[in-house]
Amino acid sequence: MATAVKLSGITRRFGPLKANDNVSLSIEKGTIHALVGENGAGKSTLSNIIYGLLCPDSGTIEIDGKPVHFSSARQAIDAGIGMVHQHFKLVPSLSVTENIILGREQGRFRIPSSHLAEQIRKLGEQHGLETDPEALVCHLSVGQQQRVEILKLLYRQARLLILDEPTAVLSPTETERLFITLRSLVTEGRTILLITHKLDEVLALSGTVSVMRKGTLVGTLSTALATKESLARMMVGRDVLLRTANPIQSTGRTVLSINRLTCSGLDGVEKLRGLSLKVSAGEIYGIAGVEGNGQNELLSLLWGTFEGEALSGGSITIDGKPVKGMNPAEIAGLGVSMIPENRHKSAIIAEYGIKENLLLGRHREKEFHQGPGFNRTKTENLAKALIESYDIRCAPGTNPAIGSLSGGNQQKVVLAREMERPGLKLLVLAHPTRGVDIGAIEQIHKKVLEARQNGLAILLISSELEELIALSTRIGCLFKGAIRHEFTEAEVREGREKESGFEKQIGMHIT
Repeated sequence: MATAVKLSGITRRFGPLKANDNVSLSIEKGTIHALVGENGAGKSTLSNIIYGLLCPDSGTIEIDGKPVHFSSARQAIDAGIGMVHQHFKLVPSLSVTENIILGREQGRFRIPSSHLAEQIRKLGEQHGLETDPEALVCHLSVGQQQRVEILKLLYRQARLLILDEPTAVLSPTETERLFITLRSLVTEGRTILLITHKLDEVLALSGTVSVMRKGTLVGTLSTALATKESLARMMVGRDVLLRTANPIQSTGRTVLSINRLTCSGLDGVEKLRGLSLKVSAGEIYGIAGVEGNGQNELLSLLWGTFEGEALSGGSITIDGKPVKGMNPAEIAGLGVSMIPENRHKSAIIAEYGIKENLLLGRHREKEFHQGPGFNRTKTENLAKALIESYDIRCAPGTNPAIGSLSGGNQQKVVLAREMERPGLKLLVLAHPTRGVDIGAIEQIHKKVLEARQNGLAILLISSELEELIALSTRIGCLFKGAIRHEFTEAEVREGREKESGFEKQIGMHIT
C-alpha cells in the first residue's frame, strides 16, 4: 500500500526538553492510523510538525512519496493536509460558511454567495455532516462546531486529516456519528491520523496504532493485535489500573442541597426545570447527561457566576447556608472548590507559571503573606509538595508557564490547587479527565476517591459514562434541566460489578 506520510528521524527541542526524539513513522494511504501516549509524550508536537505549525530541528518528512519542508500551515494545507485541533479554531461571530472559506476567499471583502452556501450544504449532506451554512458558529453545539471544522478540511480538499482528541467533548451519539463519517472518508481514499486518549475508540476505529512515550516512538502495531491493557502498558511503561477500586463508603450529613431549581438563559429559554438533588459527605453524586441539558447553568449557579435571566425558583444551600447572591470568593469561603469544564477560560492564567497558578485563590490566605508581598519559602514549599503529589511533569527546579504544559498536566495543576484547599467540604468536578491520558486518569480517579473516603462531598458532572460508573455513589440522569431518573447506590454498585449493559441503561434516561 502507498504511504501518505513518512517521517524519518524527527527531533524537536524546546530548550533542554526533547519533545520529539528521533521519531520515524509511516502512515499508509486510505487508513485510520491512531497515535496514543501520555500527556507530554510528544503527540501534539509531532502532529504540529506534520501540519507545518512547527519545524523539526532535524529529520525529514515525505508526503505522498515526495520530500517536503513546511515553514507554515498554509504550505501544509496546499499539500493536502488538514488538522482539527482539540480546541477548535473557529470565529464564533462568523457564520458556518464564513468560517469554512476563511483564508480561502476569492477576492477581498466579498460576502459569501448563496451558491457557495448551497455548495457547503451539499458537501455536508454528502459526508453525513449536515449543518446550516448560514448559522452563526456561536449558536452551534460543540458537536456541530466539530462538523464545521471537518467540513473546512473537506472544502479545502484535504487528503490527510489530523484529528486531535476529536471525541473529547462529544456525546455518545455524536461520537457514533463521527465514526461513521470517518469510515466513509477512508473509503473515499482519505487518510486519517487520530490522536486520542480513549483506547476503546482506538480499538474500534483504527487499523494501526503507534505509541509514544517521553518523546520517543516505542512501537507501531496492528490494532487487531492490541488490547487496552497492552496499549496502556506501552504508553505508561507499567501496568495501569483501568478501573480504580471503589470500596463501599458510609455517608454523613447533607452538604449540598438543591431544591426545585428553575432558571432561564440569556435567550429567555428555560434551562433548569425544577432540578432537585442532594449530596452528602463521603459520597460522589454523578450527573449523566448529553451536554446542553442544563449542566452549564447548574455549574454557574453553584459558583455564583450565572449570567442568565433571574433565578425564577428553587434554592441551593451548602451546609445549610443559602448561596443565592454570593460571589465565587464567598462561596469558596463556605468550603467549596470548583474544577470547571474549561480550564483555559475559568481555571488558569496561561502566561503565569505553575507556582503562581497553584497559588490562585489561596493568595488571600495570611499563611502565604510576608510584608507587602508573598512568603517565598511558603509558596515554594506549597508548589513543590503539590507538583510531587500530583505528578505534574516539568523539569526539576523550573517554573514554566502553565500554557506551555500538556493538557493533562494543566488539569493536574487545577486539581491539585482545588482539592488541597484547607477546610474543603464540597468539591464540584466538571469533566475532570477530559483530554487526559490513561495514566493521568488513573491518578486523578485515585485522588477523587481518596477525597471521598476522607469525608468530602463530591458532585461529578461528566460526559464519560464509564467514568461516572467507576466513581459515583449515586447517578442522576439529567434531561432537559431536571433529573429524569436517579440510580441508587446499590444499582450503581451492581452496574459497576457487571461491567456491561449499565451504560445503555443510563443512556436510555439521558436521550
